[in-house]
Amino acid sequence: MEYDYEIIDTCNYGTSNSNRYDMKEKLGNKLLNYKLSKIRCQVKSNKSIYGIQFIYQNINNGKEEALLDISSKENDLIEQEYNLNNEEINDLRVWLSPDFKLRGFEISTNKNHIYKFGFGEEEELIKIPDFEQKDQIIVGFGCYFDENEGIISIYGQYINYKKYIFAVYSGIFLFRIKIKDQQFKEEVEKKLANMNEKYKVLYRICQLPDNQFFNVLKYSFI
Repeated sequence: MEYDYEIIDTCNYGTSNSNRYDMKEKLGNKLLNYKLSKIRCQVKSNKSIYGIQFIYQNINNGKEEALLDISSKENDLIEQEYNLNNEEINDLRVWLSPDFKLRGFEISTNKNHIYKFGFGEEEELIKIPDFEQKDQIIVGFGCYFDENEGIISIYGQYINYKKYIFAVYSGIFLFRIKIKDQQFKEEVEKKLANMNEKYKVLYRICQLPDNQFFNVLKYSFI
């Protein structure tokens, strides 16, 4: 599915004199066809991040794919991992060393969960102004990678929260409108027995009264 909404980059936090990896450059607005499900980092104790992996689920077919995947050959690395349980990231903070290389970053979600990757002291913390109002959703990331020093910078790629919800879930609203047509509804019900469980549940949700329908969406997606 194509989207017209603009995905915006934050500033790059860290140095940029090495190899660049960028999700938006790779996928453009098709990035909205994927939902971030897992973040993994390879870190060295009390130093910095050497490898990073952002794993997404394709919202059309349910398959998982690492859209940004950087592995380090550095010795003695520890793996950190965070699974997003149907959460959206609405804040990003970073820690930079005195020579402006990335030491760590922290994500916050709309479910009020916080997770830090890597390291950093209070005086090294940088708050990103783009997310002060918590009205943006971070849908992608970019970074710079040095073979010897690891991940030396990171930046977020975001879209307005309301635009994101509409873009990703507009198909649900459209389906709910269409099944109000009796002929279309009968055609769907003929096929219902052969549909997978996800679509059966979606059909039942779209049949709910307005108040219940929006409460389910709020709990499930928002």
